[in-house]
Amino acid sequence: MSPAPEQTAQRENLDFLRWLPVVGSLALMVMVAVISARTMSELKNAIYWRQHSTQEILAAQAYQDNLMNIQNSMRDFVTMGDPTALALCQRCIKLEPQLFDQLLRLTHDNPPQQQRLQTLSVAVKDVFGYDARLIDIYQQRGAEAVLRTEQTGEGRIITGGALEVLQTFSTEEQKLLDARDADEQADYRNAERRLVVASVLAAGLLVLANFMASREMARRRRVEIEREKLIAELKLTLAQVKTLSGLIPICAWCKSVRNDQGYWQTVEHYVHSHSDASFSHSICPTCREKFKDEIAKACGPEGKSPAHN
Repeated sequence: MSPAPEQTAQRENLDFLRWLPVVGSLALMVMVAVISARTMSELKNAIYWRQHSTQEILAAQAYQDNLMNIQNSMRDFVTMGDPTALALCQRCIKLEPQLFDQLLRLTHDNPPQQQRLQTLSVAVKDVFGYDARLIDIYQQRGAEAVLRTEQTGEGRIITGGALEVLQTFSTEEQKLLDARDADEQADYRNAERRLVVASVLAAGLLVLANFMASREMARRRRVEIEREKLIAELKLTLAQVKTLSGLIPICAWCKSVRNDQGYWQTVEHYVHSHSDASFSHSICPTCREKFKDEIAKACGPEGKSPAHN
């Protein structure tokens, strides 16, 4: 006998509800894995850009140091005539294009900083032009003429302009580095909160799934016990039916029946002990006709006859 549609729908609904927490927890675990992978990617990206900004700041510092070395060694030469200072100045001047190109490469993705570097390039050319003038003055008129030229303050103004551009460049890079650090920390905190919430929800759903699975297993055990009990009752009933439907020894004269223990019983007692059937005595038409004289005597003068079917 097939189950009713309502029972089938109810069972499918229970199965769906039982598997829903498991599916939900698995989905949350996948989400946790995706968030973790994304967080790691963002962290790697943030570390890369932080290192990139640090490299830009260090490159700007290296450029500034080289520019200051040029200025100091040049002044040592034009004031004291030190040939070693002139050699150092020439080496630093040859190094300047390499350091400047490094700044250009590092800031290729930052147009405002590229614009500042263009301004710096113009300012440095002015610095080198002023340095060349000082060297010419030294070679033509000596160190005293250089000192009188320096007292005008023109050199400090020109060099200060270049250094100011460099300082602005480094300040902007430091701001960018701080902003990237703040964004990284904010992303990390958000990802941490998402991971904690997702993990708690996944754990809760797993607990719920375990509870529902345990309840379902208990229900199935009860059903199994009831089914085994019913099978045992059916087996007992079948055993009784087989006893009644098997070969039953019966006396050909008195109609007594021999039971399994070898004792003889009346048919009524044997059938009653092996089934739920019971007897009510009556008389058939044939026997009524055959024994009508005896029946008449048994009924007496009132004429009452035995009940019959």
